[in-house]
This record gives sequence, structure tokens and C-alpha cells, in this order.
Amino acid sequence: MEYLDAYLIEEKKKGLALPPFFRRPRRFADNDGEVEISFVLLPSRWLKRPGRLKQRIARLQRRFPPRGLVWYEDRLRDALEPALSREQTRMGEQALPESFWMARFYREQPFRENLIVLLPGSSEDGPERLLLRQERWMREFLGEDYGRLNGLLLVSDAIPESAGSLSLTDGHSYYRHIYQDTGLPVIGAGRLPEYFRKKAPGRTICVDAGARREAPVCCLPGETIYLDMTSDAEKERLLYAKRRDVCYRSLRMYLDTFVRKRYNTNRCKSEGRGRRQLPSGGFMMKEQERE
Repeated sequence: MEYLDAYLIEEKKKGLALPPFFRRPRRFADNDGEVEISFVLLPSRWLKRPGRLKQRIARLQRRFPPRGLVWYEDRLRDALEPALSREQTRMGEQALPESFWMARFYREQPFRENLIVLLPGSSEDGPERLLLRQERWMREFLGEDYGRLNGLLLVSDAIPESAGSLSLTDGHSYYRHIYQDTGLPVIGAGRLPEYFRKKAPGRTICVDAGARREAPVCCLPGETIYLDMTSDAEKERLLYAKRRDVCYRSLRMYLDTFVRKRYNTNRCKSEGRGRRQLPSGGFMMKEQERE
């Protein structure tokens, strides 16, 4: 089971008798068997004092510690942006989310036969240790979902750019397993080769998990689906400005849609339970809903 805490601003309701001063955060959970979302609804008045917003949310998180990924709606994120960039770990959100969410995001895309992965880096590890860490990440991210691939290129900070392309099969059990299972060699490189731009269009997905790496704007094949796991606004701006043929999609956009859909589904169910169904199949509206 994966867990996600979603923080949203609770919209004001017509006819609500409780004064705004007395409104408090509300929590409820939704579980679909794979992901449990804890929705945390914050009073809208909290946005009026951005300076206290971080302390209030931190107090909530001390009382109810996040069990997994933390998501904030846009208005909260805009107010918290400086604090999030400085204290992402303390606030419960990581720069790169768990592999579960990245793998789910990737699996829900249209299939493309060629996969390019810009691997997450680390300034603390040497080249060999970093390659092993990246292999574990790839195992968690891709798993057994490689059977239909026709090309797999991994771009790693552990490989010198001058080394060109090299096989990663030797010394890495997961990559060797892929090769033995499908005959597909796993190729590594220090950067995306320029000649990739000339590859057939519409056949490539590029997964960007490199938080400190720039988007390889000039080297991407035409009509690439670009999945930005880092949700970097600068990468989105650059690709939009220079590569209109590339389809940019960020993990943040995906999570926004995922959370909103689950929230709206629960809200509709809740509103439906509070109405009396008519013989026509419709629902009788309350007086405050007519206003």
C-alpha cells in the first residue's frame, strides 16, 4: 500500500452557519486498494497569513506524520514555495518522489518502443557506487516492464561524457537479466548523443529523473514524450521554447490530476448521500443549494 497526504483549501459553502474564525482543518481518507490518500482540508483564511502557514502545516504534520508522499494544491504551493525549496525533507516532500509514483506515471503513457532514462545522480557517491545505486533505482522503476522495448539508453553522471556509449550488462545483475530475457542490451552514456535527434520520430519516451541535469533539448528524437519526474519549471519552459514537437509532461501535473479526481469523486459521493433521490433518477436539492 502506498500513502499520500493531500493538502487542499476547503472552499466556503453557502449557508454554512459556523463563522470562519471557528473553522478547523478536516481530514478524511480514501483507499482504492493500492493507494490511500489522506485529504487534509485547510480553512481558506489560512491563506491570508502566509507567514504563519508553514508553522500551522508543520504543527499538523507533527500531529499526523506523513506516511508517504505529500502533495499541496497550487495556492498552498505558491505560498509555501520558498519554504518548500529550502526544507523539502522537513516538510515531508522529497525532490524526487518514490519509485512507485514514477513507475505509475510511466506505465500510464502511450507505449513507445525506445526508452531513454536520465538517471538520478548523487554528489556523495563515487562512479561505481553510483552505478549500483542507479541499477537498484531502475529495478524499482522499470521492474519487468521491458518486454516490448526495442531500445534502452541510460544517461548517468557516473559515466564520463568522453566515454561514449557502453554496455552496462557486465557487472549489473538487473541489466544482465534484461539482456538474457529479451536480448535487449542496456546501454549507458554520460550524455544523450547528438545523433539521437535523427532517429525516427514518435517512437521515444524520455524519463528525466536527474534533478541537477539540464534537459537535452537538441538531442531528443522528434515527437518524444518527455516525462519530467523533477517537475522543473525551467525544463518545461526550455522545451516549450525550443522543441514544440516534444510532448512535455511532469509528475506534478500527473499527481494534480490524480488527487483532484479522487477528491472530486469523494465529494460527489458525499453530496449524493445527503440528497433524496427522486423517481426520475435525479436528486432533490436542498434549499441552500438553490440559492
